[in-house]
Amino acid sequence: MIVLRRDDGRYPARLRVLSRPPETIWVEGDPGACAGPAVAVVGTRRMTGYGERVAREIAMACAAAGVVVVSGFAQGIDTAAHRGALDGGGRTVAVLGESIPVFLATVRGRRRPLVPRVRGSGALVSQFAPPVGPRAWTFVERNATIAALADAAVIVEAGVWSGALITAADARRLRRALFAVPGPLGSAASVGTNALIATGVARALTSPSDVLDAVGARAVTPAGPERDPILAALRDGPLGVDELAARTRIPLPGLSARLAPLLVRGTLRLLGDGRVGLVS
Repeated sequence: MIVLRRDDGRYPARLRVLSRPPETIWVEGDPGACAGPAVAVVGTRRMTGYGERVAREIAMACAAAGVVVVSGFAQGIDTAAHRGALDGGGRTVAVLGESIPVFLATVRGRRRPLVPRVRGSGALVSQFAPPVGPRAWTFVERNATIAALADAAVIVEAGVWSGALITAADARRLRRALFAVPGPLGSAASVGTNALIATGVARALTSPSDVLDAVGARAVTPAGPERDPILAALRDGPLGVDELAARTRIPLPGLSARLAPLLVRGTLRLLGDGRVGLVS
């Protein structure tokens, strides 16, 4: 574990804009991942399938454009963003609301296999000395750090009391570009994001290129299985549409809309038994 104090040349310069920058940060991975263009992608722990897909697509677009994805490694949208960046071959920084040793000792579920991948293609970052554990105040401070480490922030899904709204407020105070993903009317997971847009606090994100433009990066058209979850799912063989929807977690109506241009371009082919496969 690398310890960076404020007088260290590797200490992230972006953190110095905070009113009270952390005196010390702890890093597992590459401290250099905190430099260069970066986008924060955050949201609720109680994400919907729609939110997971959007977070993944934004993160993969950032990865393709060489932009680091910063998030908080919480369950839900944060984890989907980290995974999307890694699956897209990019870099990601996970800012923790507890000390690194405590996190490593307690992380479970779908997040645990991601830990070595984050360390290998980015960094785990904490401003809390061991053995500080998770508390309400540590997450509030963590949210400000996430906003500071990025050039722009995207709130994918956020309920009325979501901590992601704190990150949004921090990003606005730090004059970072702020975007929110429009959600379905009546969706509890999108009440906060829709309110950010309706009140003019955040710009509506209609495409990953919106945020990439804001950080001076150029969107790259996905090419190959590693860039598209549909192509990745079909890499090992043809699948039925229902199974493809389950593997990619893309709702059937949205999946059908995304399959059509791939079939027209000849990237995919429709087999006689109704399955969809890659064109070799």
